[in-house]
Amino acid sequence: MTLPKKGTKYRRGFKKWSDDKAIELRKELGLVASSPLCAFDLSKYLNIPIFEPKEINGMSEQHLDKLLNSGSKHWSAATIPINNKEYIIIHNPRHSSSRQQSNLMHELAHIICEHKIPDDKKINGLSGFLRNHDENQENEAEWLGACLQLPRPALIWALKKNMSLEQISIHFNASKEMVRYRINITGVKKQLSYLR
Repeated sequence: MTLPKKGTKYRRGFKKWSDDKAIELRKELGLVASSPLCAFDLSKYLNIPIFEPKEINGMSEQHLDKLLNSGSKHWSAATIPINNKEYIIIHNPRHSSSRQQSNLMHELAHIICEHKIPDDKKINGLSGFLRNHDENQENEAEWLGACLQLPRPALIWALKKNMSLEQISIHFNASKEMVRYRINITGVKKQLSYLR
């Protein structure tokens, strides 16, 4: 997952909806707003199976080697629609744990946002879906994925506890870059300075 670009425009209310959704899903899983949320747990709750390439029947050793060794830096995860309401996700287990969380949150965000592939891409079947790149949908998935990992209340909680960037990163299983980005883009440090 890449970090959302500064200045990206979203539909009205999307950012607030994203934070609200991240908190709502935590509550549904019996967590508080400041709790870490594991992408694997969220996918189980949403009934979305996650597979590694080696778990796919018929995958040759040669293809596995390319996907998981020489080509592992070229892909993160992919959502595959089974029908209009069911999906599976295939992810790259060679990435760091925090990167896997980010990758999976991005894919889950596409599903939660109910992003659909345009009809003109469907004629190419699965390859069309995997090559579909709708900039608005990608931006929304990047934003919601980041919110799922680090919603505002979680950041405020961590900063109130005087946790360092590294401590926040470890606690929420997020990269330091993601933590830094979310702190900056949400303005939580400014918010806390006003409250003090």
